[in-house]
This record gives sequence, C-alpha cells and structure tokens, in this order.
Amino acid sequence: MNVYLDKQQPTPVYLQLKEMLQDQIEQGVYHSHQRLPSERYLCEHYSLSRMTARRALQELIADGLAYTRAGKGTFVKNCPSMMAKVLPNKIGQLSSPTYHFSPIDLQAELIEQLLSFDAVGVERVIKETLAKYPLESVVLELFPTIIRQFEQLWRQGEIGLSVQQYALMTLRYQLVSMINAITNSEVGQKVLLACVPGDQHEMGLLSLAFRLRQRGFLVTYLGTNTTVTDFQQVIDMVQPKLICLSAATTPAVKVLELLSQHTYSAEIKFTFGGVAFYQNPALIKNISGVYLGDMIESAVTKIESLFFETI
Repeated sequence: MNVYLDKQQPTPVYLQLKEMLQDQIEQGVYHSHQRLPSERYLCEHYSLSRMTARRALQELIADGLAYTRAGKGTFVKNCPSMMAKVLPNKIGQLSSPTYHFSPIDLQAELIEQLLSFDAVGVERVIKETLAKYPLESVVLELFPTIIRQFEQLWRQGEIGLSVQQYALMTLRYQLVSMINAITNSEVGQKVLLACVPGDQHEMGLLSLAFRLRQRGFLVTYLGTNTTVTDFQQVIDMVQPKLICLSAATTPAVKVLELLSQHTYSAEIKFTFGGVAFYQNPALIKNISGVYLGDMIESAVTKIESLFFETI
C-alpha cells in the first residue's frame, strides 16, 4: 500500500499519517493487538521527523484506536465493532500485509552466513534487518523465502542435507525466540497448536503461533514429536477453545483424519491446515473440522472469525 504524504497540504503531516494508519486499521491491514510500525520505521519510510511520527501515534492513542506497551511499541486496541466490519471481507484473502521493502540483498547476505555455518553472522544480519523493518516482514516474508530457497537447493543437489537442516534449525531457533518475546495476553482465547503426531514440518505452524500471539491469543505450542496420548493430556490440562493441527504429508493426513473424528468438548473448535492440503485439496473433505486455508494471514483471519461468530 503506497501512500503519499503531501507536506504542502494545509493538513498537518502528522494528521495525514494518523489518518493513513487509521484507514489501514479499519481496512484490516492491522488487527487488534497487532504492533503498529515503529516511530523509527515511519521516519525512515516517509522521511519524517521523530516528533511527527510520535504525534501521529499519540493521536491514535488519544482516539482510543491504539495503546502502548513499555519497551514493546504501539499496538492496535481491541475494537469489536471494527472487527465486525473487517472480518467478513477478509476471509479467504491469501496475501499478508506488505511492508514496503525488497529483501533481495538481505536474503543474499543471510543465505551466505547460513551456508558458511556462521551463527554470529546470522545473528548480526537478523538484528540489522529488525532495526530497519517490522518484525512481521522478517517472520512472514524473509524467513519463508529463505527456507524455500534452501529446500530448492537441497532438492537440486547443490547443498547437502546437513546444510539444509542447519539453515532450517537456525531459523527455527530465531523464530521461537521471537515468539517467546511476545508478551502473551492474560485474557485472550486459548489456542493449542501442534503438528500431527509423526509430522516434522513445523515452520508454517510456528509462523501461525507468532501471528496469533500478536493478535492477543493465549497460544500453547506443542510443535513436533507429540504422541496421541500426550496430545489428549495437554488438551485436558490446557482446556483450549480452539485446536489447530498441521499436516504436511499424506500419512500425516491419515492420522489427522482419525484425530478429527475424536469426540472433543463441544466448546472446542477443531481446525487444520498444512502443505498436504495445498498440494492436494481433495484431502480437505476427509477431515472433520474447519480448514484454515493456504496462507498464514487467511488462517489467522479464519480463526478470528470463528471466535467472532460466538460473540
């Protein structure tokens, strides 16, 4: 979304910026409890002074559209009336928010560090990236792109399995750290995320956990290597309002089919997704639950709409 702030207009620039951000909130670009662009990002992207960016954010806070967290930034306030207008139009959209940066140079540098097994270099590049761009762009755009590139290099025989696994595990560690850095809500809906027992593909699920935490959900993330017995025990302990299981392979879909037919509490919403259904949509009809779509943003929107329907 390219927006031009006209400094020659009678309307003060801070009000133009405030109105632009408000429009993006109302259009669903930013959702309840999602972090807004930082003062630094707004200054660099729109060539503004720090005071102008700060005042625009303060205006949003004054209008009850946003709030601050000490040391964390400015976040969209929970506005049910706004969600009612946005959510019905967002279901099925497959694109994630655009953050106006072309990460080609950053991708090349980060890939170089990963190929060299340079953990210090990886940390440096990621810190430099986070200093320039919103966290969402790194998690939802940069990381998935690099993971796909390493998978392609491995399939083509240009790198060994050890290199591919090192890149995957290094980026996973970074993503888990970013998820844990998000302060979990104390009043949000409880959501349980896990890979189907036996399925080891979790990067998409980690990205979903990241986005849901940003939106204020209470996320319990089990990841991989969860047995059916352990899964049921966690459900009994956590008592989530929604379960999401991910399957990346056909055998995993078979297990998911059995789990979806299990009798859960009437209050629990059963949802699913994963690469297997993107590659073979015909498998969706075999699962008793709500399919969340092919992309992270469509999954988050569907989950929000499921809770909104019960309000």
